[in-house]
Amino acid sequence: MTTWGVLFDMDGVLVDSASLHLRAYERVFRDVGLDFPDVARDAVLSGKARSLVLNLALPAAKADLKRRLSDAKPEALRTVLRNQADCSIPGATETVRALAQAGVPMAVVTNSRSPEIWMEKIGITKQIQVVVTGDDVSSPKPSAEGYLLGAERLGLPPEHCLAIEDSQDGWTAAKSAGMRVAVLANERPDWLDSGTSLMRRLDAARISSLLGITPAARR
Repeated sequence: MTTWGVLFDMDGVLVDSASLHLRAYERVFRDVGLDFPDVARDAVLSGKARSLVLNLALPAAKADLKRRLSDAKPEALRTVLRNQADCSIPGATETVRALAQAGVPMAVVTNSRSPEIWMEKIGITKQIQVVVTGDDVSSPKPSAEGYLLGAERLGLPPEHCLAIEDSQDGWTAAKSAGMRVAVLANERPDWLDSGTSLMRRLDAARISSLLGITPAARR
């Protein structure tokens, strides 16, 4: 029997994180007496990597200041999340747990450098075998590097993997890696090709159907 793996993006797929990331960045900048500019705000809301966000926010700043701000971001995010009851995308936690119970190998592939904060918050740390972060790759999405590394760590060929994404950069990365891709969105984006499946809500049965398996068959 062919083993299939599922590789999830984090932001916008498992967690509704954009506004919370933004609050954390604003907190970090405020602590050092700086404003967080609109161009960087737009990058955060588009799911861009931390290094790009900081370069946009402070294009002329010295590297040590950017490093300080980058290092402070995870703790600022933890502070923001302490007062957040739930940040999961509807269906995300239930889907991951159902697939884990069915024995489906899973990974998280994200540009984020601290996904463990989110995974702990929504209670899926034990169910995800592999996590690929922005620190693990030389090029973030839309590069395929993260997805190829995720498949390698799962011990699966890319063509036996389904990536679940919500952004054009992520879709491009997974397609370039040679994976099947499903995009989580209410409506089909203009950039999405006709061969990519659209998911309006995360659901283990739907994912299993896309892979041609049933959860019961893998127990």
